[in-house]
Amino acid sequence: MRIIIAGLLAFVIWCVFSAWMFNDNLLPVLKKQAVEPVPADNEARVADSLARLKASMPESLLVYFDFGKSEIKTDLQLESRIAPFRAWLRDHPDSKLLITGHTDLIGTHDYNMQLGMERAQAVAGKVLELGIERNRIITESKGETQPAAGYISEENRSKNRRTEITIKLP
Repeated sequence: MRIIIAGLLAFVIWCVFSAWMFNDNLLPVLKKQAVEPVPADNEARVADSLARLKASMPESLLVYFDFGKSEIKTDLQLESRIAPFRAWLRDHPDSKLLITGHTDLIGTHDYNMQLGMERAQAVAGKVLELGIERNRIITESKGETQPAAGYISEENRSKNRRTEITIKLP
C-alpha cells in the first residue's frame, strides 16, 4: 500500500511540476510572435523594381512543331507576336532572347536533345529574319526533360513539341 501511495504522490508532484514548466516556460515561447526581419530600404526598392521589371516582360511565346520535325509551321502572326520581344530588347540592352527547344518523350535522349536544338535554331533563324540581332539570342535544348503536358495522349505529346521564347535578364 505504501508503494502505491508513494507512486501516486510522485505522479501528482510530476504533474504539478510539468504543468508549471509548460505554463511558465514553454507556453510563452509558443505564443511569442515571430519577428520578420524588415529589409533595408535599398533592398526593398531593388526587390520592388525587379518585380515591376518582371511584370512588364512579355509573356513567353510558344512555337509548336510536328512530330520529329524542326521546320516551323506557317504562322502569319509570328511577326506581330515577336514585336513585344523586339521592343523589350530595344528598351533593355542588357537583356537577351532565350529560345529553348523541347520535344516529346518518343525517341532517345540524345535524339530528343538534338531535335530540341534544331527546333530552337529554326526559331532563332526566323527571329533573325524579323530583326533581332544574333548576339542578343541564346538557343538551348531541354529535349524531353521539361514537359508542358503529359505523355499519354497524342494531344498532350503534341503540346510538348514546342520552342519557348522568353527574356533572359542579365
